[in-house]
Amino acid sequence: MNGENPKEFQIASDVFGKKMNSGKEVNIRVYIHNLRKKLNEYYQKEGRDDEFVLELPKGEYRVHFHYSQLKLVQKKLLLQSPTLLFISLLLFALSLLTIFYFPQKSTLPFWKPFLKKDFPVFLVLGDHYFFRSQIATGKMSTVRDNHINSDAEYEDFLKEHPEKLGEMAKSDLTYINNQAPIGLFYFMNILGGGAANCTMNYSSRVRMEDFRQHHVIFIGSFKTLQFMAGATEKMGIRYNIQQSKLEYHTSDSIYTFYNRSDEFLNYEYASVAKFVTNDGRHILFFLCDNDIGNIALAKYFTDPETLRDFEKALKPMKGSNFKGVFEVKGQKRTDFEIRLIRFDPLSETISEIWP
Repeated sequence: MNGENPKEFQIASDVFGKKMNSGKEVNIRVYIHNLRKKLNEYYQKEGRDDEFVLELPKGEYRVHFHYSQLKLVQKKLLLQSPTLLFISLLLFALSLLTIFYFPQKSTLPFWKPFLKKDFPVFLVLGDHYFFRSQIATGKMSTVRDNHINSDAEYEDFLKEHPEKLGEMAKSDLTYINNQAPIGLFYFMNILGGGAANCTMNYSSRVRMEDFRQHHVIFIGSFKTLQFMAGATEKMGIRYNIQQSKLEYHTSDSIYTFYNRSDEFLNYEYASVAKFVTNDGRHILFFLCDNDIGNIALAKYFTDPETLRDFEKALKPMKGSNFKGVFEVKGQKRTDFEIRLIRFDPLSETISEIWP
């Protein structure tokens, strides 16, 4: 107890009450080894929450006493957990109040027009068209065909194939893939919390008259544009579904970009177009084929650093109306790299694109 390391004969005499001889030293070592083992087992199981720990280091017979600060803190936290829970809930509630009643205004110039109170913002999520058709079992089922993306295309198909009239029917069912809700998440970090007056609907459920007196933001696949496909084609942005080919028209050239995949990477060419109508409404399109394109665009246009670089590149161009193409590299729905290929002013008459 005075800090010295006892010898085997002392342990035999004082602890076990035995007379010590050299032949008994081994037994003492075995006793101590077993005791050390039992202590270790105890503190791994029943005694794992003990504040005080006894230790017999190897090669010694002196007992070490340890005081566990961690266990003491854990014990205090356990006793104070109701108070901490109350404080946590209070802070969470205050955070929600701050977000919804005192939203942080975006300082990104690109988004400022959508935060003005002159027009509400209409968010359009591109949803894919479905119809009912007879399948191999002879039963009717809800199906999708990449070449039929609207009621108009459905009716055109039946005109070309009248023999299918009894085998097909329209359906109210549609679906959205990942790009639309993920893009919505990024946009609402800027527009949400009362920063902008927003309305949301799917592309299959809107008509042009719904956009009167609204800013509009569309995000979706080229296949989900519905009646808005006419507007993007007038802007010189066209997508060939059969060939996975983006055609990008300028005043004097046509640029062609093919979406493709190799052993490790997917290459997606995504487009952005933005213009202002004669009455001051801002219209913004985010367009691609596969999810990865618009997911990357949504990140790019809501990240202060990348958006600042884009605005610098855009500055020399006169006017607020532009279109651009980005190359996105990644795998499946995970983007690794996004790069601006080119951007150009929209020289078309805006009233002919968007009434």
